[in-house]
Amino acid sequence: MSQELVKCPCCDKMVPANDMELTYRKPDPIASMDADEIEERCKYSSDYYVCDDEYFYIRAILPLPVKDSGREYCLGVWVQVSEKSFNKIWDLWDDPEQDKAPPFKGGLANNVHLNSESINSEIELQLIGPTSRPRVSLVDTKSTIYMEQQCGITVHRASEYSDLCRN
Repeated sequence: MSQELVKCPCCDKMVPANDMELTYRKPDPIASMDADEIEERCKYSSDYYVCDDEYFYIRAILPLPVKDSGREYCLGVWVQVSEKSFNKIWDLWDDPEQDKAPPFKGGLANNVHLNSESINSEIELQLIGPTSRPRVSLVDTKSTIYMEQQCGITVHRASEYSDLCRN
C-alpha cells in the first residue's frame, strides 16, 4: 500500500502526507526516573501523572498548522499545571460542557525535539470535550515552537517531527 506524497513548499522534496505524529509518552521529569521510582513516587494513568503529590501533569495535544494543507500536525505533549488547576480539570474531565471552562495556565513538560529549550514554556491548556485530549496554546513568545504554532509549519517540518517517531 503506497502512501500519498506531497511536495514540500520549502524544499520541493516529496514527503508523506499522513505521517505519524510525534508523541511523548511521559513528562520529561517522569521519563528521567526508573520504573521503580515511578511506581514509588507517582500516581498515573494514560491521561495524567501526579508525582510526590506536588507535581501535576496532564496529557494534551499541541497543534501546529501545516501550511498550504488545511490540516494540523499535532504533537502529543504533557503540561504541568498547579494542584488547583489539576483538581478543576479532574472535576471537568467527563463533563460534556468542559469546553466552556476558561483555559488553564501551565508549563510545557517536554523539551520538544527540533526546538530550542521548550520545556517549561508558558502555555494555556483548553479542555475541548470528554473524548478528546486538551489542546495546548503556547504563550511564551521566546520559544521557537511558539512561532511554529503561530505561523505554521511546512509539510517537510511535519515529516521531520514524524521521523523522530521512527528512530
